[in-house]
Amino acid sequence: MKKILIIIFLGISLMQCSRNKVIEESKVEATKQYMEEIHVALQKETDVVAELMELQRVEFEEYKIGSGNRFDVYVEEEPDYLTANSLVKPDGTISLKLVGEVKISGLTLPEATALIEKKYSKYIYNPKVSMIPRELKSANITIMGKIANPGNYEIKIDMRLTDAIAEAGGFATAYFHGNTVEAADLTTAYMIRSNRVLAVDLYELIRKGNMLHNIPLLDGDYIYIPSLINQIVYILGNIAGPGEIYYKENMTVMQVIIYAGGYKDVVPSSQVIVLRGGLNHPRIFKIDTKAILRGDIQDFPLKANDIVYLPLDPLTNFNRIVNKILPALRAVQTTWMMKEYYEETIEKY
Repeated sequence: MKKILIIIFLGISLMQCSRNKVIEESKVEATKQYMEEIHVALQKETDVVAELMELQRVEFEEYKIGSGNRFDVYVEEEPDYLTANSLVKPDGTISLKLVGEVKISGLTLPEATALIEKKYSKYIYNPKVSMIPRELKSANITIMGKIANPGNYEIKIDMRLTDAIAEAGGFATAYFHGNTVEAADLTTAYMIRSNRVLAVDLYELIRKGNMLHNIPLLDGDYIYIPSLINQIVYILGNIAGPGEIYYKENMTVMQVIIYAGGYKDVVPSSQVIVLRGGLNHPRIFKIDTKAILRGDIQDFPLKANDIVYLPLDPLTNFNRIVNKILPALRAVQTTWMMKEYYEETIEKY
């Protein structure tokens, strides 16, 4: 009931505020009435090059043993001590004949073999151990958005960004105004590693052939390619219906809050974060919704691909804002992709 009252209040207040014409979009960049702070998260060109050079030096990581892996462990000339199909348990240990539990999680195969030989050397002179993998969990990357075959892909040795795009079938196409066109918006595409947005620029790589952006891939890398055709706005955070909303001309912050069902928390923060320009070249706008409702400032006009985030508590640090947004953004994008795939499958049949 409280949530319904909040939505009604927002709607009435929004209608009252609409007497003040929404500020022209072209003037948004210059005005300061919306922002306590604008963080222009642009790296200097020299910093970008330095980061990319560092990313280029990253070598494909040698496979590290993890829980769930299974091995046959042989001790040469000691058939009685063969341990077949032994599981690496959640605590990282493997059970072996004679020596018992040995912790090998996080080690490479050569490191684990050397450790097991050391354990057996207490009982056998100069033991030679062989570890034969029966089941290994592979390293994977995720590529989502306007790609022909979105999903998870196993990383092959020396696999780079362009290899992943090719593996996923290249960029998706769409039928637009009677023509088949590429649907990928490379200017706002981004790549995440360890919850950090990398300086990789797909437009520079694909359109300009700048191979400095063609970095080696690591386990857990996430690549997202937005649509050039379907213009949307993301709304995330303390909202009843987080997700993607199709962008309409003159759409505003207060409108998308109402479209998404209003605040989830009955005592919301008045701060709304709008992230514009994609995660690679973002600008952060901090909006005070109470000031909008009072009529002190005009409602904030949105642009296609804006990310609207409603925090529970005010956020001031850029990195903290991005760290809050990324997990929710990935979840929404995955849900949207599944919805699109389901709808396309239904249409085929």
